[in-house]
Amino acid sequence: MLERSDRSIVAPWRRAPVSVLAALTVTIAAIALAISGFQIDPTFGLASSQSAGASYAGVAGPTARIGQVAPPFAVTSLEGPEFDLTTDIGQKPIWITFWATWCGPCRAEAPDLEAATRQLEGTDIIHLAVSLGESEEIVRDYVEAGGYTWLTLIDPDREAGAVYSVRAFPTHVFIGRNGVVAAIRPGLLNRSQMETFIERYLQPRPG
Repeated sequence: MLERSDRSIVAPWRRAPVSVLAALTVTIAAIALAISGFQIDPTFGLASSQSAGASYAGVAGPTARIGQVAPPFAVTSLEGPEFDLTTDIGQKPIWITFWATWCGPCRAEAPDLEAATRQLEGTDIIHLAVSLGESEEIVRDYVEAGGYTWLTLIDPDREAGAVYSVRAFPTHVFIGRNGVVAAIRPGLLNRSQMETFIERYLQPRPG
């Protein structure tokens, strides 16, 4: 027969001296203050997209719609000259990725995006990575640090973002060879998904 103890079970932290609890509280507070000095991705890298933090109400001119001819835009390339999408719409298949350096999901998909971009070399597909709302210096530092080779466009005033009504980062737009918007996909894509979208909507050919 088991003897039942009459002693009450008290959680260890309840038996701890007040001084220990006070020290623990101070330590937690110090850690919280230290963390507050850093910019933290609010999604902790787990979300498939982040809000672009922009409203395009009242935007003049055409905006992108699936099944309609893609609207053009002209923004600055990280390499210097202005890039005008007008010359390529209806001539080549186009893949546009709208992103930002602070976007957790954008950072998560960057390696797959780079691999897919390299795989497109030798085809006639154009892949554009359009940074919205950031300075050239910030974007350049990020791209160079990561060794990314995609064609980077700078859109600090979100003009291209307005044309394509981008409300989440990343957002991927696939424009067919005929110049028609074939698909608009907000959210992170993995390598397999990228390849599926490319084959389905862009149909790569030797460049």
